[in-house]
Amino acid sequence: MTTGARTTAVGTAVGAAGTFGLGALVARRLLFPSPYTATATVRSAAPTEVVFAPTRDTRLPGTYRITRGSTSVRVGAVLGDGSAPDAVRRALVDGPEPAAGAWAWDALMHDIVAEVLPGPATGADEAVADTHVVHVHGQSLGPRQVLRGVPVWSGLGASSEIVDTTDLPLRSLDPGAADRIVARVRAARERGARRVVLQGWSAGALACSIAAARIPVDGLVGVAPLLDVRSALRGAVGAFRLPRFVGSVAARIATTPTLSRLAGAASPVRTSTWQPSGTPTLLIRSTADAFVAAADVADAVERGSTVVSFRTAPHTLEWNEDPERFDGAVRAFAESLPA
Repeated sequence: MTTGARTTAVGTAVGAAGTFGLGALVARRLLFPSPYTATATVRSAAPTEVVFAPTRDTRLPGTYRITRGSTSVRVGAVLGDGSAPDAVRRALVDGPEPAAGAWAWDALMHDIVAEVLPGPATGADEAVADTHVVHVHGQSLGPRQVLRGVPVWSGLGASSEIVDTTDLPLRSLDPGAADRIVARVRAARERGARRVVLQGWSAGALACSIAAARIPVDGLVGVAPLLDVRSALRGAVGAFRLPRFVGSVAARIATTPTLSRLAGAASPVRTSTWQPSGTPTLLIRSTADAFVAAADVADAVERGSTVVSFRTAPHTLEWNEDPERFDGAVRAFAESLPA
């Protein structure tokens, strides 16, 4: 082998190792993501508005809250055109005027499950209404993630419970997640529910589709649904300006036995694509969400899903962009289901 050929071979091997290493890192972030946290700096406040230092989060349209210790302040619409380079003004919706300084920026809106669902969050052995909703969270945030989507169902007279997957090896991407959902559907039927609806967020939505393919349910709502692990990872690396093929490598690692160990998972993701079931389905997604590919959404529409699209929300923040529109979409879907 010539010196040039040897150098090329070594370079190729190093490049392949680097790609696999980067792919493993991306796969790990899908399987075991760290909860997103952000800080908002309050410049000043008045009875009707709060002025923030400009960041990606403080510029997002919609409804959020800031917290410091036990104090919670809900903020709403960005005031003016939002283009000022040095400050962002937002409506003060609820809570005291916040003091200047650093606050935690929060999209989940609730601290504990009991604020929305009194009693056992699992709903085990609790009475159910005619319509019962099983809520499933995604990978990083746990049961608090789904709480924004519960009140609209309560307003419709439905009962709700949350399937917690945080103790499973792969959380909501674990095969055990669908097993738990199926078990809760059966239990709800046994307790008298006439209609059972699944509502999942991100990977929780994928788990709901797997469950709906195994047991009949009356409706399925996917919020920022993980429709295809491969295209989600390609979109994610594209958003970080990495080559899209790194996403393909990450997907292979996440879904292949033995290779999954590179991402810290003893077992791979077994079902990586949305499972069709014929269940009436509402998908709520954002065109700004790199994890939900437009081609996958189009395929879902071809299969008969109803899709409601938001414009600016990052992954799983559709409710925050426009709570009234989100709740209205869910309400219309619920009213369209057979009695």
